[in-house]
Amino acid sequence: MYFGFSEEEKMLKKSVHDLLKKHVPIETVRKFIEEPNVSRSLQNLIGQQGIMGMVSREGDKYEGILLAVAAFEEAGKALLPFPLIEGVLGTYVLSRDESKEDLYGEVLEGKQLLTIAWHENGAAKMYEQGDGYAAFGSFHGVPFADDADKIMAFFQAQGTGMTPSEEATLVILDRHHPAVNVQPLKAMDLTMPVYRVEVANYPVTVADIVLQPGDGQALRQEMQQLGALFASAELLGLSDAVLYKTVEYTKVRKQFGQEIGKFQALKHMAADMYVMLESSRVAIIYGGWAMEEGTEPESVSIAKAYASEAAQEITGMAIQMHGGIGYTWESDLHLFFKRARRLSGAFGDIFSHRERVLQAVLQQIGG
Repeated sequence: MYFGFSEEEKMLKKSVHDLLKKHVPIETVRKFIEEPNVSRSLQNLIGQQGIMGMVSREGDKYEGILLAVAAFEEAGKALLPFPLIEGVLGTYVLSRDESKEDLYGEVLEGKQLLTIAWHENGAAKMYEQGDGYAAFGSFHGVPFADDADKIMAFFQAQGTGMTPSEEATLVILDRHHPAVNVQPLKAMDLTMPVYRVEVANYPVTVADIVLQPGDGQALRQEMQQLGALFASAELLGLSDAVLYKTVEYTKVRKQFGQEIGKFQALKHMAADMYVMLESSRVAIIYGGWAMEEGTEPESVSIAKAYASEAAQEITGMAIQMHGGIGYTWESDLHLFFKRARRLSGAFGDIFSHRERVLQAVLQQIGG
């Protein structure tokens, strides 16, 4: 069986590549670092490409996973300063709730910017109040929260008669509501600004809840699984870009009267980087195929663990091969290095995904 991109997926990949090459060159990324505001024109362009609505689900099987993987690989190459993972996941979840058709269309078309609050500072809760709820919670590390129009967050619904394991609920918050306070946080990856979001006595109506109260736990696990695969694809893309930049540099940098690319030690390093890159690609495409087929969920953990470690190794070796210039602010390598470190810990770090693979193997042996 062939595991690779179909012609349709290759066409989308090229389309996204051309879009980002034209509108998000590295100079634009650096400008974003100085003025971290999401470009609304870029948001509209992404909407016009239909990137947000690539993923759908029918029963236990997905459609469009590998399309999304192809797009996220290109986003990683460009260091795209945009909440693309959150946008795609949020749009996918909205597509499953018929009552959210209007918001789904606006996010899909790039008219509304959506992000997701993944990490709570303690339990975020909402209490029954009249015909709805009052929500309270604190979230940290919310990407692009200041630019977002809507923020998805998980709350525990109190007083509903559900057990603690059933009460998790996904809620859509209006970023501009006075009950929502957003504060910037310091982050290593300056291409992906993060914020603390405080929610106090936010009025939640039935229209703000995705699906039904208590459906959030299963949704969260599913979104985390998809997010791990998409983050792996971004890691693949940035690793690919770094390897290309490094090989090109070794062709022009001279030492002792010859190009450093001719030195045997650097040839071996480049070969090792290439093997890690292509091994990541195989694992990620297989993980995407497995998700589309509704089988082998541990394959995503294999891809995330391997791609995370490989990206850290590749970006680190690239800095070494650039010598003294690799450590400077003027070099773009540190931007890729920092993005790799951030994505490696997102949606589960290397060790947590290895643990999942181990548990899956032990379960199969025990079964």
